[in-house]
Amino acid sequence: MLGDVVVIATETGVSALDAAGKEQWETAVDLLPDSSHPDGVREVIAVTDDVVAVIDKGTLPKSSDALASEESGTRITLLNVTDGSEIATQMLPGDPVGTKRTIGLAFEITSNGVEHVAITPSGETVTETDGKVPVGTVGEHIVWATPHTANMGGQAFSVADVPLELANLRASDGHDIAVLSSYDGKTTTTLWWNLATGTPLTPDASCPTALTPKTLTASPDGLYVVGDGAIADVKAGTVNCTGGDDGQKAVTWWAVTDDGTAYGQTADANDTLVIGTSGEVATYPIPANAAMTRVAGFTSDGTAILFNRDSGTVNGNALKG
Repeated sequence: MLGDVVVIATETGVSALDAAGKEQWETAVDLLPDSSHPDGVREVIAVTDDVVAVIDKGTLPKSSDALASEESGTRITLLNVTDGSEIATQMLPGDPVGTKRTIGLAFEITSNGVEHVAITPSGETVTETDGKVPVGTVGEHIVWATPHTANMGGQAFSVADVPLELANLRASDGHDIAVLSSYDGKTTTTLWWNLATGTPLTPDASCPTALTPKTLTASPDGLYVVGDGAIADVKAGTVNCTGGDDGQKAVTWWAVTDDGTAYGQTADANDTLVIGTSGEVATYPIPANAAMTRVAGFTSDGTAILFNRDSGTVNGNALKG
């Protein structure tokens, strides 16, 4: 979900659909098949509100040299969300198995050592600078880390310029918010950090001590963020949590509107819709025929984009908080 369109991978490339399901553009991007994956390996991710990345792994296209040998690697194609035009393409040669995407468009490449590479929204390649390596990208931001010696003498990387010692980057909303964590052997400490302002977001007493969602989803205007059972108010710098207390089911939020209304479900089953706003929660039974349908996000006018995980169908609904 990017702006007012849903970007999806197709058999021939990538296309964008509006809330009515009408195709706005389609861009051909060839897959990179190889002997292990004849259909290629493709991932499509949002980079910013204006840029989408198509990440393909397999046999890279040959150069103009007719005698050039085949080479495996990872290709990153950046497209403009408005019209699908290509912004830039970058190639990361090497065994795709040894090239791991971390957060955003940052990659950890393991071969004879460990190399960290990040791709900016404009297509520039960023590598180690002044002793720091790029371990993640969050929208326009690059998250830098410094290497240190971990237990058993291995090398680890700690996020720099944040008030949390030995911090690891865990998740981001693709705009400005990152979740970091640190483990001292006994306790996990987490930090919700606003990269734009350099200030923390403070979880209230409703949240667990270790609040580390695997993914974050922002409202269309980026002022609210949800992850697991947490709702963050970016402007206020606060985070509150729903469910999971004694006697309460855990809640997984899917998406959030510009007014801070969150939509999700109980985490243990696909049978209860949960809507939360201003600290109040309402629940509704989910019909069996809609059990695999979720709210993927919202357009700027408040239209909910619904995605069925079984059929892969996408449609819009004038659902508002």
